[in-house]
Amino acid sequence: MILGKLPLYRVWKARYGTHFKRRRFERIMKLVPLSSDHPVRILEVGCSSGKDFIQFLDGPNVEIWGVDLDDDAARSIQHSGFHFVHADAEQLPFDDKFFDLVVSIGLLEHIEPMEKLCRVIAEFDRVGVHQLSVIPSVSTIIEPHCGRLFFPRRLEKTMIGDQPGQILHLNFLSDHSWTKFEGFRNCQVTRLF
Repeated sequence: MILGKLPLYRVWKARYGTHFKRRRFERIMKLVPLSSDHPVRILEVGCSSGKDFIQFLDGPNVEIWGVDLDDDAARSIQHSGFHFVHADAEQLPFDDKFFDLVVSIGLLEHIEPMEKLCRVIAEFDRVGVHQLSVIPSVSTIIEPHCGRLFFPRRLEKTMIGDQPGQILHLNFLSDHSWTKFEGFRNCQVTRLF
């Protein structure tokens, strides 16, 4: 059974999703040591409409940048100090260490082939002083993209995407495996439930 296809799941997500996203945002911001002495530059890669991270950013000393391949979704972001750049995460058009924090939420598990994923993670490391990526792990009980229970069944052909006949191709690795990527070496793994 795919929970994400059930009406009850969609109601739960619409009614309570923002609460859990805000809680995740607050936990993320506690993990990253950002100085309030100078303006802070934050980049969200794969920002879409800003509903996962940008909507919660606040403060006069914050410059917010978003990168995505979908121009239409990003145009809906109404946030002061927001700058949008249409770009592929594999080649970010920014100087080295331009950002105090680079954030990606639910992005890296979608990038394939593995060689491109390696280049994207290296770009995060290049443009950011700190980086934080929220990625589902094989130990996650409910698959967050479609609400499917228990990962051992994740590769079934019934686990489809939003389009008819579309099969989800997702990178689900262990926490330990993610830390083996060049841009994630010496990173700290924290589980957010």
